[in-house]
Amino acid sequence: MSGSQRLAWLLFGLVAGLLELWADWIHVEHFGSLVYTDYFGVRLLSSPVYMPVGWWLTCVQFGYIALRLSERWGQWKTAGLVALLGMGLPPWYEEFAAPARAWYYTTSRLMLSNTPVWIILTYGGCMFGIAMMVLVNYHAKAWAKAVAAGWFTAASFMLSGVFWYSLLG
Repeated sequence: MSGSQRLAWLLFGLVAGLLELWADWIHVEHFGSLVYTDYFGVRLLSSPVYMPVGWWLTCVQFGYIALRLSERWGQWKTAGLVALLGMGLPPWYEEFAAPARAWYYTTSRLMLSNTPVWIILTYGGCMFGIAMMVLVNYHAKAWAKAVAAGWFTAASFMLSGVFWYSLLG
C-alpha cells in the first residue's frame, strides 16, 4: 500500500468510480443525454471500461486537494473552492472528447463550446461531493468509512447529474 495513510484512504475513489457507472447508465439509457461512440472494446453497463478509473483518479486528485486546503481553511470554504475548481478543470477534459469523438451530449441549448452548462454545474456538484465526503469522513486507516464515503460520493454524482440535467438539459 502507499506510504501515506492519507493517499491510501483516498482509494475511496475506486468505490465511487465503480458506482459512477450507475450515473452514466441513467444518462445514456434513461435520459439519452450522453452518447459514447467508442467503448475501447469493453462496455461496463453503458460506459467505456476506462470510466471507473477516470473517476477514481478524479476522486483522488480533488479529495487530496480538499484535505490539503482544509488545513488552512474551513470545511465549507474548502468544499466551495473545490466545487469551483471542478467546474473549471474536468469540463476542460470534455473539450477533448469532441475532436476525439469519444462521446457527445444530445442537449444543445446552453452550451459552452462543446460542453453543456448542465455538465459544468454537474462537475461542480460532483467535486463538492468528493470534498465533503473526504472532509467529513477522513480518518487514517478507517477503511469502512472510506467505502461508505465512496458510496455517498457516487450518490452525489448521480444527484448532481440528474438535478442539473432536469433543470437545464
